[in-house]
Amino acid sequence: MAMKHIGKLSLGALILVLLGGQAAPAANLEEQLDLRPNSATRTESRDVADGWMQLGNQQLTEGNLIEAVNSWAEAAEIYRLLDDGQSAGRAYGSMGAALATLGLYPEAERAFVLRVGTARDNDDLLGQVYGLNNLGNLYVNRGQLIEGQAHFAEALQIARTTGDSRAIGVSLSNLGQVATQRGDLEAAVQLLEAATNYRILASDYVGEAHSSNSLGDVYVALGRESNAIGAYRVGLRAGVEAGDRALQIRALDGLAGIYLERDDLVQAKTYLDQRAALTLGTVPPDLQTALSYRALGDYYMLTEDTARAEQAFTLGLGIARDLQQKSLEAEFINRLLEF
Repeated sequence: MAMKHIGKLSLGALILVLLGGQAAPAANLEEQLDLRPNSATRTESRDVADGWMQLGNQQLTEGNLIEAVNSWAEAAEIYRLLDDGQSAGRAYGSMGAALATLGLYPEAERAFVLRVGTARDNDDLLGQVYGLNNLGNLYVNRGQLIEGQAHFAEALQIARTTGDSRAIGVSLSNLGQVATQRGDLEAAVQLLEAATNYRILASDYVGEAHSSNSLGDVYVALGRESNAIGAYRVGLRAGVEAGDRALQIRALDGLAGIYLERDDLVQAKTYLDQRAALTLGTVPPDLQTALSYRALGDYYMLTEDTARAEQAFTLGLGIARDLQQKSLEAEFINRLLEF
């Protein structure tokens, strides 16, 4: 796909736009994007925009977030000129998520506001729901729980009018997370139980696992261990269906923790072995590999198998050092000093 006549938007220029700076004159944009009637058709222009979106997605997978943001900004501008608000909104959403990851929170907020505004201009109800959830998560991650809750509540209200199970589920789940952080655990249970049910209806395995694992954590905090076991098992199954290692590990940690607390070492070892199967073969070893060695070492200490415990702690220490995880390294050293 040809992309001639299109220059990359610099990060500085992008931030200027996101902060409310003036866009380039229309004539300049047409020249830059080669959208003049005598040089490109609308179909060709859409192909160019789709190409920028695909390039941004590829750059994201490669970890090049700044380049990805710039590519999505190019795509968003072409979609805007083509009056394709839904596609422009998706581009703004991708930009916001990447900018938040980069720690550029005011710029991320502006991108998400554009996402919501574009969706409203185009009567895109689902776009509004996901944009509002994006904004809410940004506020929550910055410790602004009240603002986040307000955006999630608005998203839920709109989602209910659509009847879309996935949209309702994510909004309920985010409200449940806020309730958890605010210490209102009974409300969190109600919200997360409802969220899980909607995500099951939507066959949203990733979302189902997230909500179920969060529900398990709340049950544990309430002392409802039997309920927690059920929630974590749902989270584990959904994590397997989604092929998501992190979600499976989170569920397994919850299950192992409950059974260790109950001194049911046989059942705990079952879940520790599943965690080990997911992590010990990782090349190169990562943080979860080291954490598995820590968990296994602690288990072997409980069963008085000191040789295996020392071996696990030694292997974990080497990985922690390679990863420069200083606090985890100190934990392994302290455990090894007990021998």
